[in-house]
Amino acid sequence: MSAQIVVVGSLNMDLAVGIEHRPKQGETVLGTNFFMNSGGKGANQAAAASKLGAKVSLVGKVGTDLFAEQLLSNLERTGVDCQAVEKVEGVSTGVAFVMIDRDGDNSIVVAPGANHQLTPTDIRRREDLIRQAKLLMVQLEIPLDAVHEAVSIARKHQVPVLLDPAPALPLPDELLGMVDYIVPNESEIARLTGVEVHDQVTAKLAAVELLRKGVPTVIIKLGAKGVVVVNANRTYFVDSYKVKAVDTTGAGDVFAAGFVTATLAGWPLLHRLRFANLCAALSVQHFGGSLSAPGWADIAGWWQVAQRVPGLGDIAKEYAFLDDVVPQEPVGAVRRATATIGFDTGGLEP
Repeated sequence: MSAQIVVVGSLNMDLAVGIEHRPKQGETVLGTNFFMNSGGKGANQAAAASKLGAKVSLVGKVGTDLFAEQLLSNLERTGVDCQAVEKVEGVSTGVAFVMIDRDGDNSIVVAPGANHQLTPTDIRRREDLIRQAKLLMVQLEIPLDAVHEAVSIARKHQVPVLLDPAPALPLPDELLGMVDYIVPNESEIARLTGVEVHDQVTAKLAAVELLRKGVPTVIIKLGAKGVVVVNANRTYFVDSYKVKAVDTTGAGDVFAAGFVTATLAGWPLLHRLRFANLCAALSVQHFGGSLSAPGWADIAGWWQVAQRVPGLGDIAKEYAFLDDVVPQEPVGAVRRATATIGFDTGGLEP
């Protein structure tokens, strides 16, 4: 069966350690905890979309080491089709070294390994897969010529494209003009446009620069300050959903996956943005990139509790559209959600 979403991107094994403070040059610090998790922006987005019920195929490359086997096994358990992920002899699987501080913020160093072996020729062999998709997702942890080829094929077959321009790179106007949605954060859009972003006003100015380059919809992630969205018709601002973050690794990937899943469902733009915000907010309350991405049981549990917690009338109104889309989940799902809902439930028992 053809995939609804094709993700062309990276697969990394994340090696993460918690720290009290970032080491200075020449300093050794003790970490608080260590864990390994499937990562890479491509793998994260594929897993997060699959956990929300989309049929997802991932195109990428890994080595022939133990990390490769673990990555593919983890992705397949989430329902991602990995038949288009190729193994490369003599090259390591991508690895990301992640430091997470006490506030949940991270610093990441990536050794791309096999990810940088993905070529335009490899992408052309997957043209039928892309042609049959409803949407293509790409990022910049693989070679830019492979990204360009994937986007060109999607454009040829009128498949919408979402580009997550991370890590930040200058991009040619030709590539930007073939993209339907772009989801940069503040630093990434500053690299793309030369406009420093620090609030809603400067975000809109930067977004207009990308509109001029041919991107129809620009979605700028401002972290705790929310999301600014600009298209030819209007500008939207969606406030962030406030939670206590323990690990922000992969939050942008979960946001992108939530947005495209809602897009394929045909939701209005404002609903898609709020849903993406919610998915990201739920994910940062757990450790571990793709592992922390919510599924529908988590969304349903959150929604059931959110409607019943005193003082959350405004949030309930904003997310009222979930009434028509969330599956009816057992009480157990609600209990799981109360542990990570991000606000005081006031002793409420599901």
